[in-house]
Amino acid sequence: MPFRALAEIIRLTTLALLVSASPAIADPIRPQCWDCLQRLAMQLPAVNPQEDPTYEQGLPPGSVLPALTACSLDDSELPTLQQVIQVFTDAQVQAGGAAYVQKRLEQMPQVSADDRTRLVDGARQDLDTTLRHLVDHNCRILLRSHFDEGASRAWLLKMIALGRGPEEHAS
Repeated sequence: MPFRALAEIIRLTTLALLVSASPAIADPIRPQCWDCLQRLAMQLPAVNPQEDPTYEQGLPPGSVLPALTACSLDDSELPTLQQVIQVFTDAQVQAGGAAYVQKRLEQMPQVSADDRTRLVDGARQDLDTTLRHLVDHNCRILLRSHFDEGASRAWLLKMIALGRGPEEHAS
């Protein structure tokens, strides 16, 4: 009997895993609008006066494409997001850490209590990583950040072309 019970548990667990991994039940993956990203990149200057080829060489496509694939094109959140990014940047520069982030976010009524809690928790865990996630959240900010850090517009367009996938390179 114990063997049958164990076998039944394994069978049910396997079935549950298969059902939970089913694409029909899982959240759909939002496809990225690569044309939209290309238009945003084309809004950047053709020549970057701060261009740094070592920046581009240090970032393989595998480290850039996940953020480009997942970033949001919704600019309605841009003003608040930019303010939150500035709070995290100031916390880094002034070595204020999570306490600084918490104090500043409390002064921002447009940030919900739940979001404030998550952001402060992120600042406690790793200020740099949380700041990078904030920057990566919005496509416009993400592209601008790469540009400001030394990427050329041509390199950004190359990353976007790679993100489109091989089926769109053939045309």
